[in-house]
Amino acid sequence: MQEVTGVLGGGSLRVQEWVDFLAEDYLAAYVPSGGAAVKVAVAGTSDAADRLAVALRRAGAQAGCQVVAVSAQDTKVHLVEQLLFAVTRQLDWDAISTAVVRQAYEDCSFPTTTTLVVSEVAATYDVDARELYRSVRRQLEQSLLADSSLARELRRAVLRLAQAQLGQGDVDATERAAVLGWLRGEATSLAALRPALIYGRIGRHNARPLLVSLSRLLLGTGAEGLILHLDLRRLAEGRRPPLEERAGTYYSKAAVLDAFEVLRQLIDATDELRGVLVVAVVPPELLTDESRGLPAYTALQLRVADEVRDRRRANPHAALVRLEVRLEAVA
Repeated sequence: MQEVTGVLGGGSLRVQEWVDFLAEDYLAAYVPSGGAAVKVAVAGTSDAADRLAVALRRAGAQAGCQVVAVSAQDTKVHLVEQLLFAVTRQLDWDAISTAVVRQAYEDCSFPTTTTLVVSEVAATYDVDARELYRSVRRQLEQSLLADSSLARELRRAVLRLAQAQLGQGDVDATERAAVLGWLRGEATSLAALRPALIYGRIGRHNARPLLVSLSRLLLGTGAEGLILHLDLRRLAEGRRPPLEERAGTYYSKAAVLDAFEVLRQLIDATDELRGVLVVAVVPPELLTDESRGLPAYTALQLRVADEVRDRRRANPHAALVRLEVRLEAVA
């Protein structure tokens, strides 16, 4: 893909220029130390939006961050629980639970870099397996269940995934599959979840605190933060194409406003978020469309719109940035 060579609108940045800024000012130290930010990026062209996705993934990988991409075409982003499931399906829960168990062994003074099975670790250190199991299990319960920064149901789910790694039969394959299915929004038997003390499915009522908790969990299990890339370009499509040309999800005006509300909630949760950078990508028309754009949802517009803007110089720190927007498209 090639960079835009035409005349850019005032206050517009190049894609790579802005991603380099994010890498230096946010991903190098701010996000890994627990900082959080939500950015709205106005991509002047589809090519710019595609290059932004690639550049964000590359920058995130270099910084050691977990990068999750969610498209409004493939996910019903106006439903916060569906946004959560799109994120959880991209996370490596084996790696997360492994990191939790390794830390528990470390805290019990029995560090291990190979096996996590209690009997094998006990043999390595020539200690009683039952005593080691009790110590590690107690440490897992203390480190997870006592962590009030995580949503209660997430604590219980991660605890059971971690216990499954110990090889003591506490958590069988059926329960482990049920917990993973619950996290990912799959059809799961509630009866299979009872041993984990999880009694309900994830819905709109409890998805937001779980989403907020994920970044905290990732920070504590080795990642340098979470980059959540939201591609919201589909929200601008007011008319559905002919049936044979349709692909993915299309949004009514009411659904668009609900999607804006989800984004507004993320912005308002910045003080609760830890180690996360959210980049929501929108096309230029959503800045001015009175029916489906930001003007139709004042609560979000007031949080991201730049009341005072230098038309000749871009502010990369702003909540709303314009990327390769041509002069005639600038609002």
